[in-house]
Amino acid sequence: MRILITLWAAALLSGCGSAPGACGEAECASICAGKDAAPAGTAATAAKAGAATTLTPFEKSLVQPMLDDIREGVRPWEEGGVGICEGQGKTCDRFLGMEAGELPEGKYMVRADVRVPKVGEVGTWKLKLDTECVTTKKTANGETTSTSNNSREYDVRYAGEDRGYRLSPLYTIDSPSKGGARACTWKLTAPHPDGDKVFQGSWSTPAAE
Repeated sequence: MRILITLWAAALLSGCGSAPGACGEAECASICAGKDAAPAGTAATAAKAGAATTLTPFEKSLVQPMLDDIREGVRPWEEGGVGICEGQGKTCDRFLGMEAGELPEGKYMVRADVRVPKVGEVGTWKLKLDTECVTTKKTANGETTSTSNNSREYDVRYAGEDRGYRLSPLYTIDSPSKGGARACTWKLTAPHPDGDKVFQGSWSTPAAE
């Protein structure tokens, strides 16, 4: 009996293109309609999914600022927030920019005062400082040069609406420099999945007599 029912169903479906047979369009109309119809609930599910991805104006007003903050990533708290400063304390006595040129006698530093997105666990947002200095030393036999590299990574986090997260100093600089004249470059990188944010510059110091 089961074999006969199977053969009968196959014959009916042949009119829907399943197999050659004698089933006509009129006889198979109800079966063909059932065969071509989408599974129950598919249309309703798709409609719900579409609605779920469309934000209402109220939802957008709450979510959009957070998305904008995440997309901007770690960035200077204000103009002059990242770069070379005169002084070596927690505050910047005088901002010299990212390209400081040759520094006169004194104490200086590379520092960062940054705005960090208000989202993410500790370790989500980072800064990495890379420096390279080429020292030229005069000797009785002429000049010698040597290169030193330094790299360090920092975890940074949201510090509040009234202040940034401050790393001061990141790197201290004394001018003139012992051991010879120095020409240095620095690069501060804020890793971001949508593209790293990079701030970089240079400075130089004369040799101490």
